[in-house]
Amino acid sequence: MGPALGNLLRNLRAGARLAAFLRVRQADFRIDLAQAILLFIVSALIDVGGDYLRTSPPREFVVFGAGAELHSAALLVFGAALVAIWVRQREAALAIVVLVFAALPLVQVLHYAALIAGARIEAVDVGSAVEYLFLVWVVLLLVRCVAVALSPPPSYLWLRAILGGALLSTPIWLGDALYESEPWWRVAGDDAAQVRSGDLDAGSEAVLAAQSYLLDDALANLADERSSESDLYFVGFAPDATDDAYRESVEAAQRAMDGRWGTRERSLVLVNSPRTLVTTPFATVTHLREALDEIGAIIDPETDVVMLYLAAPAVRDGGLEAVQPPLTLVDLGPSGLKQLLDDAGIKWRIIVVSACRSGQFVEPLADEFTLVIADAAPDRPTFGCEGREPAGFFGDAFFTQGLGRLNSFAAAFDVAKDAVAKREAAAGYAPPSAPQWSMGSEMAHKIKSLRGRLAGGATARLDTRRRVRPAAA
Repeated sequence: MGPALGNLLRNLRAGARLAAFLRVRQADFRIDLAQAILLFIVSALIDVGGDYLRTSPPREFVVFGAGAELHSAALLVFGAALVAIWVRQREAALAIVVLVFAALPLVQVLHYAALIAGARIEAVDVGSAVEYLFLVWVVLLLVRCVAVALSPPPSYLWLRAILGGALLSTPIWLGDALYESEPWWRVAGDDAAQVRSGDLDAGSEAVLAAQSYLLDDALANLADERSSESDLYFVGFAPDATDDAYRESVEAAQRAMDGRWGTRERSLVLVNSPRTLVTTPFATVTHLREALDEIGAIIDPETDVVMLYLAAPAVRDGGLEAVQPPLTLVDLGPSGLKQLLDDAGIKWRIIVVSACRSGQFVEPLADEFTLVIADAAPDRPTFGCEGREPAGFFGDAFFTQGLGRLNSFAAAFDVAKDAVAKREAAAGYAPPSAPQWSMGSEMAHKIKSLRGRLAGGATARLDTRRRVRPAAA
């Protein structure tokens, strides 16, 4: 075992030099089947640790994470064999596998470090930028691995290396089309990996039975209002099951509000997604009505504030599209939402809408007791619509980057608006979406009474100088 571990360390050192594009030769590696297996284990262990650090506690281990590791290894071995056959060097197949697995640990460690650092500073664009840079690095690294593994060097070495590296990188471009991978760790209680499309559907008896319980349980767990202060309640609503970005957006918004604005035990989300069929109440107009009616019954309508975050694509008349196959659901428009709030007796309202042409919600919902925030002007498309991506971008910036860090709704709106403007300019989107803001004069004063919402006892505040923000040109 001693010589094997010594050879493993030698391979990792040489692999680091290979990944850093420093001078290295095939003779610097120890190439045999045992080393290929040991290096594969090292790579898998790094993924286990990286997924652990990226997952919020409480965590639970997912054994299906091994599937992604084995799938990637099998594709690498198959690609290396094809390259070896093409260049007529049988030994090159094992050499390519060893070199790739020896070089990957440095890439993996830096990749996880960059993503974790980016998540901690909550940079809006860091994820996509990091992924792009590391993608380029891996492709170039595969090319170099092929070049170093070929011995003796054949004619047109680098042309062959480029073509071989391109072949080895094919699975990267196909992504989950070949295999839907699972992480090694997930948040405890998240059954997304267990509930897959095909196992259950929204119309099955088991799901419908679970839904009745889930909504009752969520409503029963809402804490009553406190007479000594103005309480803030949060409801997230994501009715489109075809794009998980909306679900992720409302869940992230709930975490931001619970963690910083004191809505824990006073928040719930309604979601349509094949991943949450038996874990989260459906986002239907009926469920939203029941949720608002329950909240209206337990709050003091003269003092407490209810915040709604709506995230979905829109139908032609500007309403939110509700999709949960095979069910037929009713879409939610601005007039319908206003009626639900009125019927529930909810006076003080903060409404954030992230949807195609969400600006159409502003005028129907605006009054002296309401703050309405929309991620686009009435006549403008927003992210997630008309080819603009990603869906829910404004909402993520407003809640996670804004309210999750700042003490002011106005400052959070500015953060989200600036993030959208930068993303649109970089992508060449025109016309700009022009996020909207409309706040009634009574709400401008009322929102000052939201005391003790912030973690650490800070006071929530809003810039009362703002009233209505028209669409930008």
